[in-house]
Amino acid sequence: MAKRRRVPEVLWRLFHNRARTLADTIISLIPPSLSPSDCRCKGRRCLACSRGDAMSFLLRPDDPSDYRKLLTQCFVVVSDNAPPLSVYHPHSRWSQHEVYQTPHMPFF
Repeated sequence: MAKRRRVPEVLWRLFHNRARTLADTIISLIPPSLSPSDCRCKGRRCLACSRGDAMSFLLRPDDPSDYRKLLTQCFVVVSDNAPPLSVYHPHSRWSQHEVYQTPHMPFF
């Protein structure tokens, strides 16, 4: 496994543990599921019920290197005031544009 990249110093000074890679942030935003059988995916395994192996859902061996860099080398900070996701639906087929255009709708 690749070595974990350090948070850039300026982000660490300002945000401490809130500065994380994009991949870690995505995984942290998904509400935890009790078990795969209780998950909305009905045990077929999704990002929510596979938190221990969630990176395999975000990164695959054949993914382009630019995508890998985006998820593992881009650091983001989520506001403390950001509302948590209340619902996660693993079979959402919305495009990124639809998600962006409809922020009030539960897209997960």
